[in-house]
Amino acid sequence: MTAITIVKENRKSGKSQFRAVAGDEQSVGSTIGEAIDALTAGWNTDIHDAAVLIQRFEPDSYFTEIQHARIQELVARRDVLSSNERLELEGLIDAELEATIARTDNLLPAHKK
Repeated sequence: MTAITIVKENRKSGKSQFRAVAGDEQSVGSTIGEAIDALTAGWNTDIHDAAVLIQRFEPDSYFTEIQHARIQELVARRDVLSSNERLELEGLIDAELEATIARTDNLLPAHKK
């Protein structure tokens, strides 16, 4: 499964943009959909499943303040990360995905779990 991470970025102009990242590929757009469309435009039909992770931008009980601060720091420097930092970023992305799954599970009614 391909994981797509969406990160909101604030530009110097004060306007926001969204960055979609999947492995070594990335794109930007003025909306989440635009960023995803630009990222996946060149993908062929070999990719059957993709999970989209929209970063919450706030720490919570599932993804701590320390994790949140570190992922923000690494994403801001994504173009110059060492191989160890890239692995750390991928681990944090995985942790945020697990946090998203836990949040979603917590929202489901008890009879659907």
